[in-house]
Amino acid sequence: MEQIYTAIQAAQNQDAASFRDAIHNALAAKVQDALDLKRMEVASSFLNPPAEEEELVAQQEILPDEEV
Repeated sequence: MEQIYTAIQAAQNQDAASFRDAIHNALAAKVQDALDLKRMEVASSFLNPPAEEEELVAQQEILPDEEV
């Protein structure tokens, strides 16, 4: 959030380079946060598939193949 305040101050001071850097840093922080969240999500579900998916796989194994 600090990067946004820095960007606003840079824009008010008409400092384009500082504004660009602050916006870049803010976007990089957002992307990093999203990646960290996704990484935790994938790690927690890596060996434990969702229950619905297990149920669907079990049903597919029981049902015979249909001819088209």
